[in-house]
Amino acid sequence: MYRKIVLAPPRSRAAPVAIALALCVPLLLWCVLTALATPFDHDESQYIAGAYFSSHMLVFRDFLYLQPPLHSWFLAPLAGLFPRDMVLAMRLATAATAFGVLLTLWKAQRIAGISRDSAAIATLLAGSTAAFQFTGSVVRNDMLATLLASLAMLMLLSALRSRRAEHWLLGGLLLGLATATKLNFAPLALASGLFALHPGGRAGWKAAAWLSLGGLAGLSPMLLLYLVAPEPFTYGVLTFGATAPHSWYAANGAEHELLFLEKLADLLKFLWKGPALIALLLIGSRWIFDRNRTASAGRTLCRWMIGGGLLGAALPTPLQVQYLMPLIPPLALGMGYLLDDARRWPFAAREMLLGLLCLAAVPGLLKASGHIAVMARTGSPVLEAGSQAVWIGTTVRALARDDGIVTLSPHLAVDSGLQVDPRFATGPFVYRSGSMITSAQARRMHVVTPATLADLDRDPPAAILAGYEGGTRKLPLAPDAGLLRYAASRRYRGIVLPDGVGRLFVRLSPFRPGRRIMR
Repeated sequence: MYRKIVLAPPRSRAAPVAIALALCVPLLLWCVLTALATPFDHDESQYIAGAYFSSHMLVFRDFLYLQPPLHSWFLAPLAGLFPRDMVLAMRLATAATAFGVLLTLWKAQRIAGISRDSAAIATLLAGSTAAFQFTGSVVRNDMLATLLASLAMLMLLSALRSRRAEHWLLGGLLLGLATATKLNFAPLALASGLFALHPGGRAGWKAAAWLSLGGLAGLSPMLLLYLVAPEPFTYGVLTFGATAPHSWYAANGAEHELLFLEKLADLLKFLWKGPALIALLLIGSRWIFDRNRTASAGRTLCRWMIGGGLLGAALPTPLQVQYLMPLIPPLALGMGYLLDDARRWPFAAREMLLGLLCLAAVPGLLKASGHIAVMARTGSPVLEAGSQAVWIGTTVRALARDDGIVTLSPHLAVDSGLQVDPRFATGPFVYRSGSMITSAQARRMHVVTPATLADLDRDPPAAILAGYEGGTRKLPLAPDAGLLRYAASRRYRGIVLPDGVGRLFVRLSPFRPGRRIMR
């Protein structure tokens, strides 16, 4: 007599999918809300303007840019698709990029063999850092570079499993592209290459060769632009960042802000805003005191990349919170390994670790939460700026014969439909440090400095937008002062903008004298 065998029903995938959606939808919503709620960052002017001008000009040849080119090309299509809402579209694109980083970090940890729960918690903790929250909500190139670096880490972890040359090649390509998006990701790429050569990486020189070949391919866009416009490329990508901050801080009497001890204090402060500092201490101590020094290749890669990420975070001067982004991908991987190791700890120790990391995440979320709370009461600063840009465009076209506008705050003018002067594509940055270059250099690189401001007389702009670069408590010099003097000396008509901060100066058309604007 045969025993009847009852087969178990196939496992349903409905529950995991439902759990994934339950996590992903709130995360995506949070990314969108922070993108809408975060006030404009001072640096956004150059990133938004770079993408706007890249939609119809060639970066460096036709206008100066102060960053590697990839981010401006990445967002350039949005300027053509949403000509009246490009700033909003760019903010939302950054939010989508941040969401993509979280998904990639989770997948990379799963490829590394980290459990589903540990990978999810580590990803959320990495996303709770102040650096991630900030760069995921404003138009900057840091989050795009982080996405490329996260994908590169995923490819390298895949290469460790498959030993396939194309994975090493793709990993190198993505690291090269990350560097061509943000230069402080270069140490992360270098650390990955050293890992491949190190015996602990268990990869070998062939893997390192494929990785290097891919990296060179990723850097090729920068090389091509250098060949097209060597002088503005060298100044915008290398010279300006290395010299201008020192010049500007010295002019404001704030040289001490750039000293080594100040940078170290800033690094610790930004690491503290989120679980990064406590996670690094725990990961480092476990590595130092672990008796079993034979680590897996994935853990060795993590350590090399954490070292490269920390170096990349510390290189720029002055040090700002966004520069910690090269650390985020390996930090998430390291926290995933740490949480998986804790599964073998006593229950009390495991719960204490998780509670400590979650508590450390609170400081990183405070500012973003505050911005969302303010938006709920007063509205989105991004949407308000878009409405004001439309108002600016309507006003200038009603009073002036043409539609050219000059401003050190191009992010507040691109949605107006007016023709923003490409010589101000760098926002206030090159203008305020204009003494670093000669007038001849400024004209060759298509940029205006205080010494060449009178060049505007050859084709006077219809309008001048000013008032947003009035100086700060730390840096009191006001870059806008020169534009205000120019507008007054050329008898432009001044109008206070709806936000009460900016001022619009319009050159009245002789055919429509004295038209009154209803406000």
